[in-house]
Amino acid sequence: MANNDWDLDDLLDFHYDNGSPDKNKDFEILDELQKKPEPQKPDPVKGLGRDFDAYDEYRRYEQLRHKKVEDVPPKAAPERSYERSRKPRAPIEEPDEPSIFHTPKEVEALRQASHDAYERYRSNYVKGKKKREGNVRVSKFDKALTMIYVIAFAVFTLSMLIMNVLPFGMGVLLFGVLILLSLVILVQTRKKSIKKWGKRLATLLAVVMIVFYGMGTAYALGTLSFLSGSSVDNESAVSDVTRKPFSFTITGIDVDGTIDEEGRSDVNMVVTVNPVTNQILMTSIPRDYEIYMAEFDNALDKLTHTGFYGVQTTIGAEEQLFDMEINYYVKVNFTTVERFIDAVGGVDVESEYEFNPTKLDTWTVHEGVNHMNGEQALAFARERKAFPDGDRQRIKNQQAVFEALIKKATSSRTMMLNYNNVLSSLRNYFEMSFSSREIRKLLKMQLSKNPDWHIYKNTVTGGDDMLPTYSAGGEYAYVMSQDYESIENAKTLINAVLEGRTLQKDEDGYVTVMEE
Repeated sequence: MANNDWDLDDLLDFHYDNGSPDKNKDFEILDELQKKPEPQKPDPVKGLGRDFDAYDEYRRYEQLRHKKVEDVPPKAAPERSYERSRKPRAPIEEPDEPSIFHTPKEVEALRQASHDAYERYRSNYVKGKKKREGNVRVSKFDKALTMIYVIAFAVFTLSMLIMNVLPFGMGVLLFGVLILLSLVILVQTRKKSIKKWGKRLATLLAVVMIVFYGMGTAYALGTLSFLSGSSVDNESAVSDVTRKPFSFTITGIDVDGTIDEEGRSDVNMVVTVNPVTNQILMTSIPRDYEIYMAEFDNALDKLTHTGFYGVQTTIGAEEQLFDMEINYYVKVNFTTVERFIDAVGGVDVESEYEFNPTKLDTWTVHEGVNHMNGEQALAFARERKAFPDGDRQRIKNQQAVFEALIKKATSSRTMMLNYNNVLSSLRNYFEMSFSSREIRKLLKMQLSKNPDWHIYKNTVTGGDDMLPTYSAGGEYAYVMSQDYESIENAKTLINAVLEGRTLQKDEDGYVTVMEE
């Protein structure tokens, strides 16, 4: 081709110099070249002149297109008549360079060459763009967010594994969903081809999940800390509280403040649990009941005074009374009950009477179901002067409050919504001999099986008497004397639950053992 023809390197330089390919501009020069008119054969009438010279040059160029320059024999000047020109023309010299004119075929060839060069450039440009995009560094914010997310997820997973309260199926489902969600978040925040709205949504979701992981970790660590701080060593523990029956006593001290304050044991309840038959038996003992303290040479006293000497003295007296082993204890006081009930959002308690409690005379308890907050429930459980049966009715009311607490606490919805409040309310106001591991196993069983617990209530009774008591220095004081038949009935019911037999209520509301 002529020297002014484009080769591929020139085309590529043209494209790269212009930054990005623009197909409309690639062929502007070729379009201008195509628009240039080819010279017409001169009209003899008009004479010779420059038109004749151009036409001869064009014919010469046509010959050179099909033959090599060296093979073309020299061509003499065309014969011209005297009439057309008085002066002879000089012979046409061999041109040093091809003419600037192009035929349509040459134009088409140039177009095709430019098009091929453009396509190669576009391919290389796209590949280079992808490569450049792939090499773009992740922003510092995305790196920091990713690192924080991974750490939060790892700490949350570790804390949940240590706590070990989730059932296997629930744990697999939870962590399966979290892992998939984490993969989506990490890909969306680090991949460069994601649209802005998708990346912003992934960033927001990552922040929400980091907060979730932080709260979950705080709950897990708070639970472990609470259980470790509230538990004491216990040599009477059973091997597996989720498969073997056990008994524990609830002792309520009549003082306010922290749990280390000693006082009279006004609430005394032996609770027998069988996790296989899902039965709970609450056996209440009147506060003034006649007992004997083994550590003081079987000195006679009433049960409430054992609180002055510690919870182990209370447990020893109850074990001697029912001829049984009590495996655990739970120690609470007035503040514990009030704070716990407020933490779970109140309880629904059924009352047999309508009355105004002495400790809260501005509030009226209606016959039937009453929703009570902590202060109201405590006043209800302590009342005895408003009833004909006095302390016996107070025991029934205490059992009603405790039953309402069990139902509320075993509700999965309650524990999910108020779990942290419950732990905070009981810290420093609660003591137990259940280990942290045993409580977590019971929680895991409750979440896994969600058993329908059957709760039964029984109370030992006795007579009114005046007896010399140890705590009063041998002076006579009111004591509820033991009733042998009532104690034996309590033993029968307790042993039935421990042995896995089924209890039932008769028509009068008394608890009996179902005949097999």
